[in-house]
Amino acid sequence: MKRVIGFLSILFLVMIGYYLQPVLFPPTQKKSPAAPTNQVVRHKALKHQSIKAEGYANYISEPIETFEEEFGRPIKIEDSGFFFQTREYSLDQGILEVNVESGQVSTIKVMAKKADVKPFKLGMSSSQLSDQINLSADFALSYDEEPVQIELSENDMRFRPLIAFDNNTFAMLFFNGDNEKLVGAVYLDIENLLRLMPYQINSGNPLANRVQESNLDWTLLNQQKQERTINAMNVYRTLRKLEKLPTADSSMTNSKKLLKSFLTTPKKVLETDRLEEWQTDQGAHLSNLSFELTPTEFKDLAKNAKLDYEDGFFYSPMIDPLFNLLDWISHEHLTEIVTTSDSELGVAINQESVLVLLQEPEKTKDSEIG
Repeated sequence: MKRVIGFLSILFLVMIGYYLQPVLFPPTQKKSPAAPTNQVVRHKALKHQSIKAEGYANYISEPIETFEEEFGRPIKIEDSGFFFQTREYSLDQGILEVNVESGQVSTIKVMAKKADVKPFKLGMSSSQLSDQINLSADFALSYDEEPVQIELSENDMRFRPLIAFDNNTFAMLFFNGDNEKLVGAVYLDIENLLRLMPYQINSGNPLANRVQESNLDWTLLNQQKQERTINAMNVYRTLRKLEKLPTADSSMTNSKKLLKSFLTTPKKVLETDRLEEWQTDQGAHLSNLSFELTPTEFKDLAKNAKLDYEDGFFYSPMIDPLFNLLDWISHEHLTEIVTTSDSELGVAINQESVLVLLQEPEKTKDSEIG
């Protein structure tokens, strides 16, 4: 009997423990894994904003006569060799140029100390511009019924932002690569935007530069563009309160010598992959596939020619001297070259290629020898 009572007592205690255990010792809940802290959140690109067309933007795609009714007759007219004509107009302390295609204004370029580029203001900083206008990094456009998506990098936004107007025209604004001050603007239609294209295209295609071969004297065109490039560089230097760079026969001759050497035998200074890049760019005729010699490659080019130099660069494609200069000075490393001091300037151009050479002045060399 004692054994039965003992057994029942133990069974009773076991039953109590079984039913009370979840109450006294609740199960520990498993923690859900936390979302990773470095998770990338993707946003759909907002459509670019367009602002009201003002000033020069209203003349794009208009007859050139309409522009000249307001700004007068040009002081210079030159063919480009790329199916457009460049006209220069009088502008105090600066340069005002218009590209004309089939009698219509396709591009207006201005670089000056003071000029009416409303709604912008020359000399303003890039931060002042971003406070005034909501800048866009992504542009969803359409050309010839084909979608085109353009993306601006962080540096593009700082130094070469793109502005869309409500009349289907655009403005590229160019800020100095060193102090981020607005020095020039280029107003243009979508076709010329896709031709000049200093930005990345994510979908769609840029437009190739159309080289006009027939009935043109390229020796004369190259000479005219050399003079315009030199003038534009020195006007820019004046705006920066720097002395103009003098040209000398020796520097001009040496720049032509280096350019001819590279165009004739690029493999002497380019490694295999770079040579392939150069050949691809040459065949494409695309401005967004620009090609520039590295400092080492330029040094080798000068060394092969047994030339001493202080600085310089090779760039392709050179389609429009003033536009190219504005683009160059929005890059810090090229701004440094353009704003150098105490050098003689040589510029050589062969259709789409340009070489800028800076050498020690001859009188300095003579004084050192003496």
